[in-house]
Amino acid sequence: MTDKPTILVDADPQATSWSWAQARSKYKPDAPKVETTKMTGDIRPGIKDLAALYGHIVIDCGGADSVALRSGIMIAHRLLIPSKVARRDLETLKHVSTLVHTANEKRESQLIARVVFNMTRALPNFWTRIEGAKEAVEALGLQVCPYPIVERVSYDDTQYQGGTVFDDKTDQKAIDEMERVLKALLRKGKPE
Repeated sequence: MTDKPTILVDADPQATSWSWAQARSKYKPDAPKVETTKMTGDIRPGIKDLAALYGHIVIDCGGADSVALRSGIMIAHRLLIPSKVARRDLETLKHVSTLVHTANEKRESQLIARVVFNMTRALPNFWTRIEGAKEAVEALGLQVCPYPIVERVSYDDTQYQGGTVFDDKTDQKAIDEMERVLKALLRKGKPE
C-alpha cells in the first residue's frame, strides 16, 4: 500500500467524471475530496508525470475508440470495461477485445482486462441472458466479473450531486453489490 493519494483522470470528451468530481466538491464539501484532472490525446506523458505524485490513477477514457483509450491501454495495469448485456453492446466488445490483444502483444506485462455487466435487471429470468453474454465475451478472450451491477435508482440519485452509494448509505443492496464488484475487479488473478 502507498500513502500517496489517488487521482481521477478524465480523458473522455464527455467529461462525465470531471463533472461528477466538480459536483462532489460543490454539493458534498464534507465528503472525501476526489482529486481530478482532464487529459486528451496521448495521455502517457501526463500519466507518467502524475505517477510520481499519486499512488493510484483512475482513468476514464470513455467507450469510444480514441487516442486516449489506446494510449491508456498501453500503460494501465487494469482495464475495466462496463457493458450492458444487450446484443449491440456485446458487438462493440469485439473491437475492444482486438485493442486489448494488440496492446498485450506490445506490452511488457499483460493488461488485466475485465468486463463488468451493468444496468442489468434483478429478475431471475435475466440470469440466462447474463450467462449467454458471459459466454460470448469469454469467447473473445476477455474475462467477465462474476457480479453484474443491477440497474438501481440509487446509483443515478447519488451520483447526480457527486455522491456514491457509500456516501448516501440508504441502499444496502447497492453498497453490497459495489463491494463485491470492486473486490472481484481489483484482484490480480482471474475473477472468482
